[in-house]
Amino acid sequence: MIDGNYVWELNPPVIPSFSAENLHPVILKLLKSRGIDRKEDVVRFLRASLEDMYNPMLLKDMDKAVQRVKKGLAAGEKITVYGDYDVDGITGCCLMVRALREMGGNVDFYIPSRLDEGYGLNKEALEKIAREGTTLIITVDNGIASHDEVRYAKELGVDVIITDHHEPHEVVPDAAAVINPKQKDCPYPFKNLAGVGVAFKFIQALAGSDDEILLKYLDLAALGTIADMVPLVDENRIIAKHGLNALKNTDKPGLSALMSQSRLDDAELNAEKISYILAPRLNAAGRLSDATTAVQLLLTDDTEEARELAMALEDLNRERQALENKIYNEVREYVEKNIDLENVRVIVASSSRWHPGVIGIVASKLVQCYCMPCILIAEEGEEGKGSARSIPGFNIFEALDKLSYMLDKFGGHDQAAGFTIKVREIGTFRSKINELAREISREKWDIRLNIDLELKSEDINMELAEQLKILEPFGFGNPKPLFICKNLSVERVRAVGEGEKHLKIFLKKRRKEFSAIGFNLGAYKDKLEMAPFIDAAFYLELNEWEGVREPQLNLKDIKVPYLRDELMIKLEEEYYKRFFNKSAMFAESLCSPPDKVAGQKDNARMLKLVKAKDKRQYVKDLIESDKRAMVKVNTPYQAWRLLVYLKRFDHIKSNLGVFFNWDEADIKNKKNIILINPQAVFHRQALDFVDEIVFYDTPFSVELMEAHIFNTSSLRAHLIFNRDDLRYNYMVCEKLLPHKDLFTAVFEFLYRTLGKGPARFRLKDIGGFLGKPDFRKVNYIGIINVLNIFEELGILKYTLEGDTVHIIQFNGHVKGLSCRVSPTYQMLSNLRAKVIEFYNNFYKIQEILKQEEI
Repeated sequence: MIDGNYVWELNPPVIPSFSAENLHPVILKLLKSRGIDRKEDVVRFLRASLEDMYNPMLLKDMDKAVQRVKKGLAAGEKITVYGDYDVDGITGCCLMVRALREMGGNVDFYIPSRLDEGYGLNKEALEKIAREGTTLIITVDNGIASHDEVRYAKELGVDVIITDHHEPHEVVPDAAAVINPKQKDCPYPFKNLAGVGVAFKFIQALAGSDDEILLKYLDLAALGTIADMVPLVDENRIIAKHGLNALKNTDKPGLSALMSQSRLDDAELNAEKISYILAPRLNAAGRLSDATTAVQLLLTDDTEEARELAMALEDLNRERQALENKIYNEVREYVEKNIDLENVRVIVASSSRWHPGVIGIVASKLVQCYCMPCILIAEEGEEGKGSARSIPGFNIFEALDKLSYMLDKFGGHDQAAGFTIKVREIGTFRSKINELAREISREKWDIRLNIDLELKSEDINMELAEQLKILEPFGFGNPKPLFICKNLSVERVRAVGEGEKHLKIFLKKRRKEFSAIGFNLGAYKDKLEMAPFIDAAFYLELNEWEGVREPQLNLKDIKVPYLRDELMIKLEEEYYKRFFNKSAMFAESLCSPPDKVAGQKDNARMLKLVKAKDKRQYVKDLIESDKRAMVKVNTPYQAWRLLVYLKRFDHIKSNLGVFFNWDEADIKNKKNIILINPQAVFHRQALDFVDEIVFYDTPFSVELMEAHIFNTSSLRAHLIFNRDDLRYNYMVCEKLLPHKDLFTAVFEFLYRTLGKGPARFRLKDIGGFLGKPDFRKVNYIGIINVLNIFEELGILKYTLEGDTVHIIQFNGHVKGLSCRVSPTYQMLSNLRAKVIEFYNNFYKIQEILKQEEI
């Protein structure tokens, strides 16, 4: 029905080592699961005080770097800060330039062009910088691998201080100083600073006891740290937390203008808005043009110039968005027309029309769209620049490493990488990387959702929603806590937002109600209205509307859960096996006009429409009243729930019979009968052996309800069903009626399998083809119905023995057929339509029946 968009991976349960009166237990569990358990560590994490920052002199070579810069400042040397074109490199460069100028330095900056120069130091840039009189270069966010370039700078008479945070090689460049916490012999306790963070520590060391200088640059440090996706823990958390506050009150005209242009000046600023609103505007300069525009914006002290530069960045960002959308749509069209998504494991596409500065962003969107790795290559002449984005099950960096013999250069990490390649090699590269990807089992390709904790309904409250804010700022390494809560009943669903793309959902569990918002879940509206319950993965947030504050579930994913215990599996198997043995009779009863059964109403001696608070307890009480009872159940889930409850009681279990057909029912030898059977025709002779009949849940249509109720002879009939029962009937319909994608997948499987020769296979083979090795998750009854419908359309003839399918005849070249002309499809569609009609008109039907409250 709804199987969600992700595989949920719940963190193992944890027990905190201590409790605190002022902290919700869930907060302590979250911290424990993230490796923060000792009381002093919890206090340090939550406090995130500037006083907890480490001594910058612990960084290897910091003493050398400070000494060299102080010498340069004293001598009036020209210093050039060599940055990078992303937000980390831009903010780090500006922080360094501003601070050194404030210390009296003669300071310039240089940012290489992404398109013309690429990342890091290069000899042409060094020559230009040296010609302009620079004698000291300080790199920010680059340089750790620039051995040749540092050596060349020395030949030009220029010293180089490297400040970087990227992984160093075994040997680092022979620079005047190398400041990088990731050096293997660096004693600095925190290794995951961003490039701007390393620059910030450098300025902290230069400033010494002058804390005022340090506080001035927290805004820039936070902006770059958050944008660079480094873990927001330890010092990064301190920088981000205090820097966000500094950003709200920044004295830098460029930052103020950027936030104003982004409409963030009056909004609550958080890490998410930095990542998705501010950072893309700064990045746009480096992607499409020259990052110098962004640097000038952050360096200017002129309000009018800042406004103009911010507007220029806004224009560049709009251009970037337009380019992204254009490329995205082109790739989507190419994929739909040219790529067999059932066979291809990695999408590889190239074009000479694409801008190399934005293809990485587009590749990320395509990964989300197709749930598989995506590589886009911008061709320019004989060379292509590629950007690769992957999924957790496939290490794209390792794959590129194995194919490095056909690449000019490459770099990156397990989920994202870049490379250059000769255009003539792209076809071979496409084939080879797909071969590597096919070595990974299909189930590892499912996109996973890491769940922090499962919450009980009583945990979802204002106290927890408010306390979660103390864990902010959220981001990489300290993600926003993601929870699940299971078996939430769906009370109401309402489409909201432009185009009704979003859903407002009202949920309930154990008499406690919750409101939820589901962004971009509008397509689920009809299914959710008929879903009896869901499992929800969500962020717990505070929602304020018209002065009312309440906790709200911001839904990340939803599922109608699978029940996997042995009883449920057996009930479903037997239920669906028999469903079509009586389908003709069932279809006739389903569509019988009301007057066909109306004449039977006089036969019913007593009807009792009951509002039972607990239907299971009602049945138990009836069974214990010395009356012989038959309980009629229409759906497997309702039967499972009732049986699990009744089998707790030995005196009931021993004299209880469970049957699926009347002719199976051992009426004489069982005092009480549970009949799991949706058909309408009753055996009057069988009914002579019982005193009471209970209609436990709702039949599939009004017509079936009348046929059920008024064909019970002179029995006392208890009607304890309700409107919500029809949601379980709808679940049965969803399982029975195949969806379009299942038709396509089964046909594709048959076409390929029969093309290779064998005409006999097991149902679970199709499950494997669908990428669901857990066959309990495969809609096997849906697959059988696809085969039935194909047979009615003349596509095939088959037999089914157990779970083995034998294809006797197959015509894989038919065209123009519609499943809608199949009698089976029509019957199932009609069945679902009747359930929905009954659900929508239930209260009218209730008025017709004379209700007696008990």
